[in-house]
This record gives sequence, structure tokens and C-alpha cells, in this order.
Amino acid sequence: MAVNYDQPVTATSNNKSVHVKSVKLTFSDVVTGGVASVKAVLPPNSTILGFLFQKKTQLSGGSISAATLSIGVTGSATSFVNAADILTPAAGAQTFLTSTGTHTGYSAPSGGDVSLLFTGTATTGNPTAGEFYVDVIYVE
Repeated sequence: MAVNYDQPVTATSNNKSVHVKSVKLTFSDVVTGGVASVKAVLPPNSTILGFLFQKKTQLSGGSISAATLSIGVTGSATSFVNAADILTPAAGAQTFLTSTGTHTGYSAPSGGDVSLLFTGTATTGNPTAGEFYVDVIYVE
């Protein structure tokens, strides 16, 4: 069950287990035109607290000059994160991705399991090297 922020404040209100689902992405997940693919599945009614981007090695090769990452669900591949810059941060950088999508407060759609789509988009050419991770931090 998702967090109910409208509960009265007590010593035990909104006690939930925080989970982290870590997604490994490589240069092959970043292509010109972008291709959305399911990289993580969350339990029904999860509440996403954030997305932590961690770059292991720089995207390079293939004349790449810009790269972005979007995260969403079927029907809206940018509903959580829309076109976050993943080329500029240096190797070793960690940053929280800003929600610019349609799901306010990162609430996942209700119903069954939530398949998260990750879309890496490159401009001017496909990279030939690079690796990064996105940690999906959520409660259920």
C-alpha cells in the first residue's frame, strides 16, 4: 500500500519499508531517436520517493554530443522524468533526477505491477562506451 500522507501524525503513522531497485544501463541503452524499454517493475500502488542517477563511466564515441534519460510508464514514457541530461555529469557523479512528468509526487499508477520504461536518447550518434545506474527509491 502506498503512503497515506493524510493520516493523523502518530508514532506509527506512515511507517513503511523503503526499497531500492537498482537499474544498470549502458551505452547500448542510449540511441538516437531513443527506445523505451522496461528496466524495472514495481509492486502495485508503490510510491516513488526519487530516482538517484549514478554515472560509472562517461558516455563516449559515436560522435555523441548530448544524451538524455526519460523514465515513465506505458502510454507516457516521460511521466516521471523527462529528458534529464546524462552526458554532462562527470564519471563518478551522483544526482537525484528531477520529476518533470505528469505523476505528481511520484505516485505510481494504481492497479497492477508498475513497469517502468527507461528511454536513453543520444544526439548526432550512438555512443560506443559508457555505463550508469539509476536507483529507484520507493515505498509500498
